[in-house]
Amino acid sequence: MDRVNNFNLIRLLAAMQVVVFHGIEHLQIKSEWLNFLGVKFLKYFPGVPIFFFISGFLIYWSFERNTNNIGQYFKNRLLRIYPALWVCLIITIFLLLLFSDNTIALLKDKGFYSWVVGQLTFFQFYTPNSLRFWGVGTPNGSLWTIIIELQFYFLIPIIYFLRKKNKLTFYALLLISIFSNILVFMFDSESLLIKLWSVFIAPYLYYFMFGILFYIYWNKVKLLVENKFLIWFLIYISWSYVLNTYFKIETYSYWIDSPINLLSDILLLFVVFSAATSNKKLSNLILKEHDVSYGIYIYHMIVINVFAHLGLVNNIYYLALVFLITTLLGWLSWVLIEKNALKLKNKIRFLNNKAQPS
Repeated sequence: MDRVNNFNLIRLLAAMQVVVFHGIEHLQIKSEWLNFLGVKFLKYFPGVPIFFFISGFLIYWSFERNTNNIGQYFKNRLLRIYPALWVCLIITIFLLLLFSDNTIALLKDKGFYSWVVGQLTFFQFYTPNSLRFWGVGTPNGSLWTIIIELQFYFLIPIIYFLRKKNKLTFYALLLISIFSNILVFMFDSESLLIKLWSVFIAPYLYYFMFGILFYIYWNKVKLLVENKFLIWFLIYISWSYVLNTYFKIETYSYWIDSPINLLSDILLLFVVFSAATSNKKLSNLILKEHDVSYGIYIYHMIVINVFAHLGLVNNIYYLALVFLITTLLGWLSWVLIEKNALKLKNKIRFLNNKAQPS
């Protein structure tokens, strides 16, 4: 694929979708036009699956460039995730201590330190009862996707070499992921086993693998999507509107409860990659190569928590303010933390000096 593309812009829009959706829900915003925007339109462009589609494509591409230096690949990935995440954690800890009614008791609580360790490593989904006093009940609930992303990073070498050895194993893994997603829908979502399964990569792996398939067959796929965004957008919107309005069928959810959901995922996949390759200079024109989507994603829930804890709800202006503050934090995270962390990619080499940076 041409390195000039709209992936940064698409990820930014995906992050904004998540902010709007969570803001409407947790700030209890009641507005007819926001209800239309959020419930009737934006829900069909879910941010997290879009992130996963793009991640599958780009991370597989990154690994293929670093197959002779796997250490470099892992360093690149960890530098992308952890520096900004740890700074976000420091800010979250400060806010928790600030809003706690009993700071001394919180600092003595073992669950608090278990949570800190989880945030520093890969158990971001864990929240002890001692921290449920703040905001909506979880310090940063959206970070459950971090562990999914990390699992994918570590699975990529296995997926890559399995496919090189036997392509059938790749498609078998894809089918297993789809089947495991179907299984989640069939059981009680409140059971501990299903909750744990929901933070395991298996039910979500097919999103990433769809992105990988687009990378593998890009020379063929691009003929279908390049400069055809409007076509795929209208097909997808028409499909969703007709099924939802006339047949009362929900075309999108995280769980595959019918073939319609799976087909909707595939149509969304085509929309995403057609957007990435139509008017390809648009992203750089707007963002000037700034990639603020990750910062927006990791900060938005702590901003929402502050507003919810202070009782700043039921007003559309609070949502607008959350949006502005989150965007500012995302930009600061990129400029001060993420951009500088990514410069370290080329400072240290692992195994040999022939690897290309991602």
